[in-house]
Amino acid sequence: PPPELWASFRGRRLGGRELPLPPGYRGLLLRGGEPGEPPEAGWVTLTGSFGAITDWGADTAPAPGRGLARALQWGPLAQAV
Repeated sequence: PPPELWASFRGRRLGGRELPLPPGYRGLLLRGGEPGEPPEAGWVTLTGSFGAITDWGADTAPAPGRGLARALQWGPLAQAV
């Protein structure tokens, strides 16, 4: 299983695991126009991308193969069907 990560948020201990996205998938960071501007073609800008996401749990790291790790298995399965 991936190594555990530890952090705290507002004094609460968090445990996490970094999960790679399925093959062929990539996360995108998008930035929209200013609030109040009309949504026009091209108003969203790509600002970055990522290939892994961290699954966080309160007080303990999420168990491998559960939660988000399990949800990430559905994309390739849906594509195969």
